[in-house]
Amino acid sequence: MTDLDQIASELYALPLDEFTAARNSRAKDVDDKSLAKEVRALRKPTASAWLLNVMNLHSGDQLRQALSLGAAMREAQEQLDRSELKKLGTQRQQLISALVKDGTALAEDLGHPVSAAAALEVEQTLRAAMADAGAAAAVSTGRLVRPLEATGWEAVDLTGAVAGTFDAGNTGPIADSDSADEPESQHDPAAEARAELEDAEDRSEEAEAQLKRAQERVDRLDRDREALVSQVRELRKRIRALEQDIDGIDDDADDAVRERTEAERAAREATREVERARKVLGKLER
Repeated sequence: MTDLDQIASELYALPLDEFTAARNSRAKDVDDKSLAKEVRALRKPTASAWLLNVMNLHSGDQLRQALSLGAAMREAQEQLDRSELKKLGTQRQQLISALVKDGTALAEDLGHPVSAAAALEVEQTLRAAMADAGAAAAVSTGRLVRPLEATGWEAVDLTGAVAGTFDAGNTGPIADSDSADEPESQHDPAAEARAELEDAEDRSEEAEAQLKRAQERVDRLDRDREALVSQVRELRKRIRALEQDIDGIDDDADDAVRERTEAERAAREATREVERARKVLGKLER
């Protein structure tokens, strides 16, 4: 690993919002002007690439398991082993789903949650890494700059995908162990088409499952809304009844006020009559 690669590995493991400042600071600290220029030229990773880089640190074993499964799938594809491909395809979907779920949880724990779009890019990149040895090596560097995308079993475009030095031909320990010594395999177009069909079917099944989950959520929310609307109607009825009660109380209160006023007037008149009677009695007694 070159000095640039070492620096890049450290920078790409930092929180995403700290990358630019840390990169520029690191470039200033480098004495070698050529290296400093290369450091300063390092591109900020996308959110999905950043997450895959930190997953290399925090979920390395699980990630290596997925990439090793990809190597097994590539071997089964070369041998045209349809039953093995089907079995490994099911495992692949389970591993990818688990990795994406754990990765988004990891991003939350690190204080940098990723969007649904970024999570989808993580899934697409994992699929690419399991389909192509070069893409697997790129993901394994921990210096990924952008997401990857695969079409069937075709080679993945890795242009500008990795920061620092990277040889797409050197796929490292995750790739098939004998790939460097064997001639390039001749692929059967029909087998490739079948594999692409199976990939499409897997994606279709997952999309249908997502649609079902989304529809269930919509139905649940509709039911919740209707229940709340019903409660609002009942509350409005209750409010109207209470308002009528208030109106009745207001009428009774008006009557009570009038009665009180009349009673006060009568009391005053009675007081005056008592005073007049006392005066008359006083005169008579003298």
